[in-house]
Amino acid sequence: MIEPVSLPPAAGPGDRVGVAALSGPVRPERLEAGVEALRRLGFVPVLADNLLARSRHDLFAGDDAERLAAFHRLAADPALPAIFFARGGSGLLRVLPGIDWDLLARRPRAYVGYSDLTPFLLGVVERLHLAAFHGPLVAAELAQGLDAAEEASLLDALAGRYPAALPFQSWLREPAAGETVAGPLLGGCLSLLAGTLGTPYFPDLAGSVLFWEDVNEPPYRIDRMLTHLRLSDNLVNIEAMIIGHLAVSQITGQTPGQTAGQAEPPAVDWPGLVEESAGGFSWPLAWGLDSGHLRPNLTLPLGLRVSLEAGDRRLRLAGGED
Repeated sequence: MIEPVSLPPAAGPGDRVGVAALSGPVRPERLEAGVEALRRLGFVPVLADNLLARSRHDLFAGDDAERLAAFHRLAADPALPAIFFARGGSGLLRVLPGIDWDLLARRPRAYVGYSDLTPFLLGVVERLHLAAFHGPLVAAELAQGLDAAEEASLLDALAGRYPAALPFQSWLREPAAGETVAGPLLGGCLSLLAGTLGTPYFPDLAGSVLFWEDVNEPPYRIDRMLTHLRLSDNLVNIEAMIIGHLAVSQITGQTPGQTAGQAEPPAVDWPGLVEESAGGFSWPLAWGLDSGHLRPNLTLPLGLRVSLEAGDRRLRLAGGED
C-alpha cells in the first residue's frame, strides 16, 4: 500500500509552467496551439529544449539522453510550480530508469499528463508522496481547446481545490447497501500499467481505487491486459475499480485474423467485456468516468484519497493527506 500523499504547491494564472517532452515527437503546429492555450489560461510557458527534436527513427522527441537532460533542466528550475507534458505516444519507459528522483524531490510541484506518462506519474505518487495529475496534454487537448468542464477541472486541480466529486455512468458491481469504499486513486492508461508488470515501476495497488482507460485497443487486447493483471495477483487487494474512456478505431477494433476492408465487427459490449474480464472479485466496479483519450478529459489527482458510495454514482475526491 502506498503512503499517504500531499497535494503539490498550488499553481495558477500568472505562474511560469514548464512544458516537457519525455515521449513521442511533437508536431510544431500542435505545440504552438497548446502553448498559446496555456497563455490564454494565464500561464507563462517555459519550453524544454527538446520539444521539436526527433530521435533517429522519428519515434521520440529526441534520443533518450536528450529527452532526460531537457526534462531535468526544467525540473531544476525552482520557479516552476507545474510541469505539463506535450504529448504521450511512446518512449517514457526507455527513460524512466534515468529520472533523477532526488532532484524532483527537492522541488515539489504539479505534474500534468497521461497516456504514456502513466508510469512517471505513478512514480511521483509512490516515490515523492505527491499527488500527480492525470490531465490534458499540451499538444493534444490543450491544442484542440479545452471545454468549460475540462478547463475548470484542470485549474481546480492545480489550485488544490478539493474535496470535489466527479460523476460516472453506472455501476457494474455496486457496493453493498450503506457501504463506502475508499483508498488512494491509482492507475492511468491500461496498456502502460500492463507494460510495467514485472518491473520495479509497477505500482503497489493494495488498498487503492484503481482507475484505467485506453485508446485504440481492440477487445481481445483489453481482455488480455485485464487477465494479465488478474493472473499477476495485483487485483486481489484493491478496494474498487473505475473505468474511464475507451476509444477504439475501426482498424484497431478488428479481431485477430480480420483484415482491413472486411465488414466492421459488431459493436462491442464494453461494460460486459470488462465485467467478465475483471470477474472473480467482489470489489465494486464502476463504469464511465469522463477521463482519458476521449472528451471530456477531466483531470484526476492520482494518489489522492477517493471514495465511492453505494447508491451514488460519483467519485468523491478528498483533499490533502489522509
